[in-house]
Amino acid sequence: MPRPLYFLLAATLPFVFGCGGPSNEQFTIVVIPKGLTHEHWQSVHRGALRCAADLEAEDGTRVRIMFDGPLRERDAMEQIRIVDRRVATGASGIVLAPQHSQTMTACVKRAADAGVPVVIIDSGIDDPNHFVKYVATNNYNGGCLAAHHLIGELKKQGKDKPKLILFRYAVGSQATEDRERGFEKTVNDICPGVVWLSTDKYAGATRDSAMREAGPMILQYGKDVDGIFAPNESSASGTADVLRSQGLNKKVVLMGFDASKPLLQSIQEGDIIGSILQDPYRMGYLSTWYCVQHLRGVNVNKSRTDMSESTGEYLVTEKNLNAVSTLRLYDPATQATRTTDELRYGPNGKPKP
Repeated sequence: MPRPLYFLLAATLPFVFGCGGPSNEQFTIVVIPKGLTHEHWQSVHRGALRCAADLEAEDGTRVRIMFDGPLRERDAMEQIRIVDRRVATGASGIVLAPQHSQTMTACVKRAADAGVPVVIIDSGIDDPNHFVKYVATNNYNGGCLAAHHLIGELKKQGKDKPKLILFRYAVGSQATEDRERGFEKTVNDICPGVVWLSTDKYAGATRDSAMREAGPMILQYGKDVDGIFAPNESSASGTADVLRSQGLNKKVVLMGFDASKPLLQSIQEGDIIGSILQDPYRMGYLSTWYCVQHLRGVNVNKSRTDMSESTGEYLVTEKNLNAVSTLRLYDPATQATRTTDELRYGPNGKPKP
């Protein structure tokens, strides 16, 4: 091709294709959950993948999602090793659900120092200076909602001075500690006559560990206890198993948090009076979107007084268990029908300019 013709063609290409052509941007976002066993994290993963698909459909931006976490929750050292390894092997950004609010701070700082931005999800860390955004449930409010529902159900039974157990999850897990604080404070405020039978037992990271801890506790207090709050999926399911084994299901009022097939089945059967559900699908979507926007140079905290973004908390009972509004929080098929605007901007969609 003659050189003058070559340069003429090169000069006209931008006008032929305009500014709306495919993006050449490519990012690798590593999503690191607390563990791989709970349904909650699978929804987070699906949300991140949906965000990547939306970005590519919009302008050709290619986002590779790597889902990599410890096999078990409470393995903080393994989670730290994963963060460090992913930083060293070229992650563009990281979405991290820290297992411990203090222990995980150093590895987040190392990532930031290496130029790898971190978006924190689910549970916070003590030092806010090394991550770009915090996307999570308002866990304190979730605990308040759980308290109102549990006390309301007990008052319907005429129990104005109920005897309760707060079955905690684990030391250092900020999300569940916030739920526990919200629950305990609200109960004390709305039910001054409450009697706390136990507030210092911890369920641990799995359904099996919850059963091991709940068994002796319920055996000790079973004849007296009116209600129990278990602040996450595994602690609630494990406690329900123990209540059934001791013939106390439907006699002791159990309130849970999060969703899994066993937990939802227990609500259907009346062994659990309700659960506070999060929106992990939107959490995975929104955290990935913020991470990519930050990498593009967007100020993701513009016009905000803090770095946090709440994805909502929802009371689910037997009455609304099968409603579309509930299914969208955990059911893969229903999650896939949610709109891009709703996932990015909330139930009301994109705000008007």
